[in-house]
Amino acid sequence: MGFLTDIGGDDRGAYALGRYVPGILEENNYRMAFVANCYRPLTRTPEEALEVMREIEAACGLEFTDIINNTNLASETTPETVLASRDYIAKLSSLSGLPVFATSAETDVAARLEGKLPDILPLQLQEKYFD
Repeated sequence: MGFLTDIGGDDRGAYALGRYVPGILEENNYRMAFVANCYRPLTRTPEEALEVMREIEAACGLEFTDIINNTNLASETTPETVLASRDYIAKLSSLSGLPVFATSAETDVAARLEGKLPDILPLQLQEKYFD
């Protein structure tokens, strides 16, 4: 089993990943998912998301293998919020040529999405300790 690392949502976080790329490529067994949220300022359209995706790939030297739909509005997220992102994610998948691996949502929202979207990934959100 491998490991999971969140490198952030832009090319700055990807630079840190770059130091591990030779080993990752040598092993040739990795999954790198682009985590998309159409409500974020830099990725409001699929085209903008694709641009960010390519910037991250260039910065770290690895290509993404798939997409995770993590569309959310924090505590205001509803099943409808997530369902409204279907066309956005489908277009990003088409533009990038990458499959959608999963749709993530907070546990209660994820339960209400069962049967409405494939491959739901429920997430238990951690308590926020600061503002």
